Amino acid sequence: MQQTSDIQVRKKGFSVLFKELGEVDALRFLSQITHEKKDYMKLQDELFKGMDVDEIYARAKKHQERTER
Repeated sequence: MQQTSDIQVRKKGFSVLFKELGEVDALRFLSQITHEKKDYMKLQDELFKGMDVDEIYARAKKHQERTER
């Protein structure tokens, strides 16, 4: 059995958090459990890596629609 890398675990964790909480609440959750100085630009780069503006917009719109119900 192949061991899962830290990067793979982090990606899967983000995926689960975003699916269940949405991007905004997932980031709020993460900020509550970490006490280290945050580099939000780096976090943003990691979260949206490989996504273009249209994909980011579509995800934000979908999240907004879910939270307005």
